[in-house]
Amino acid sequence: MAPSCSSFNEAWYASAKIQWSEPFKYQERAPGKRVRTELAWALAALYDLPAAQAHVLCIAIEQMNLSSLIHDDIIDGDDLRRGIPTVWRQYGMDVALVSGMYGYLEGLHTLAQLNNLNVLRAGVESLECLHIGQYLDVKVSNGEVLPTMEEYGCIAQANTGCFFVFLLKACQCLNALDTETYQRLESLLRLLSVYYRYVNDYCDINHIPHFEKKGFARDLEGGPKSFLMILAGQVLVKGPLTSDQKKQIIRGFGEAGVFEAALALMEQTFGQLLCDLDAIKQSHGRIAALAVFLRDIHFQPGPDDDYYKRVLA
Repeated sequence: MAPSCSSFNEAWYASAKIQWSEPFKYQERAPGKRVRTELAWALAALYDLPAAQAHVLCIAIEQMNLSSLIHDDIIDGDDLRRGIPTVWRQYGMDVALVSGMYGYLEGLHTLAQLNNLNVLRAGVESLECLHIGQYLDVKVSNGEVLPTMEEYGCIAQANTGCFFVFLLKACQCLNALDTETYQRLESLLRLLSVYYRYVNDYCDINHIPHFEKKGFARDLEGGPKSFLMILAGQVLVKGPLTSDQKKQIIRGFGEAGVFEAALALMEQTFGQLLCDLDAIKQSHGRIAALAVFLRDIHFQPGPDDDYYKRVLA
């Protein structure tokens, strides 16, 4: 006798749900730097939010960010994430693509605990911004023309900055500050997203400790999206490269002064972040935690971290 179309096997569905979430939890068991968690606590202190509300924001932002990393690894073809095989390498491309959605949905479920529709709406908007940024990133990475620095900044603010700005919007929904202070904070966080992308791009190409977590110079195979490639004026079409080919590119960048120019731009940008923070301090006193956060993410490579100078120069 054929089963009724209205029947629903709840046990089978529940089992599938556990299997669906397992690849996400596999990656979750390898913790990252939790930069967004630290930013959430810093903003919560600035906004004087209760610890319970800040804790919810921390959980939600890590869930949504981890999903974005799982999907980034698929797009970039990365083999390692946080020192372990990436989800797509461990479970296959199809499973990683579908299971990677878990954190987006679970993050929204977590935000719902705050019982604030505007916070939930801000969460949805941040996911839209993330995926538009990822679209732009893929379009540039697969192209044969280098983006301008302005286009690069737009991608960074969408793809990287979406969660930074979301945390600010969520805090504003929960305990609003005056408009001028909020706007200054938003400007700071958008610039922070560009700086943070600078750091990641630099480390992907010329930072020995980073290679241990992500593999050797993976960004050189990802296409013309790195700001170092823009500074070098060198178009690199997406595709696999041998170790020797990567070394040749890195040596060329080093001899052309690209790494020095990149570090100078990064320091200039960080200096602007400190100036913006000082301006916020004039109208709002509770910036101590945010100042500590910025100090902690300030990129200061050690002498043994520079791959070009240590190995190739």
